[in-house]
Amino acid sequence: MNVFKSNQIKSLLFMAVVFVLALSDAKVIANAAPTIDQEKPTVLITGSNRGIGLSLAQNYAEQGWNVIATCRKPNKAMDLISLKKEYSNVNIEELDVTSQDQIIALANKYDGIPIDVLLNNAGILGEVQDQVFGGLNDQTFNRVFAVNTLAPLKVSEAFIDHVSMSQQKKIVSMTSGLGSMQITANQSYFYFYRMSKAALNMGVVAMNASLRKQGVISALIAPGQVDTKLLAESGYRGPNKITPDESAKSLIKIIDALTQETLKENGNKAINVDERVLPW
Repeated sequence: MNVFKSNQIKSLLFMAVVFVLALSDAKVIANAAPTIDQEKPTVLITGSNRGIGLSLAQNYAEQGWNVIATCRKPNKAMDLISLKKEYSNVNIEELDVTSQDQIIALANKYDGIPIDVLLNNAGILGEVQDQVFGGLNDQTFNRVFAVNTLAPLKVSEAFIDHVSMSQQKKIVSMTSGLGSMQITANQSYFYFYRMSKAALNMGVVAMNASLRKQGVISALIAPGQVDTKLLAESGYRGPNKITPDESAKSLIKIIDALTQETLKENGNKAINVDERVLPW
């Protein structure tokens, strides 16, 4: 019996050591000095620890881009850390997109480094039960708008100099078909999420007007019905779901093709993953 207990203790100690080493390794990776090859294009992606953001980071890394992949808790982003170990051109950075201090600190860390594509991907659905008429919650409203609407604009403000000095000069923000009043006219759920994406659409269009003279493109894309945690939280059980990798590959092609001319042709509307232009 004592031998059994001793073996148990040894096993637990071994597991504890492995866990501590893993966390230590994660911290080193997340806080590493930037690795940027300025002969290659650079993309910064918010919300890169899972889902579409992670797949976007992986696909850009595979194409040889410098990738600045941000998330709130990089030391727990094991999939992202694994990606970094596979691709030296991936940089993992801590960023809570609702923290102005963190946004500015990260912009300063990459001072003087051109960012060809700034991809505002981070977003939240918010508590579903707080977004139903009769139970609308102030705190959930504020949080959803802070992440989905204001954050992309604040991140864009902080990194505008980086984007302006790049070759491609693109700021791309992730919206949703749920932000379309025409598509969702007869739907009565997700008040705050839908409103936040509709407001983001307006902000991105306004930003494009503000930045056009600098040669900067501010555009909207939509990922489609992607099999992610957010889609699961929404309760969607319908057909036509696609994988994050499928969405990311299509979105990158759309981003590559973006010009002011295509925006003008589309009336500045969002381009869906299947290349359809979404109505307002």
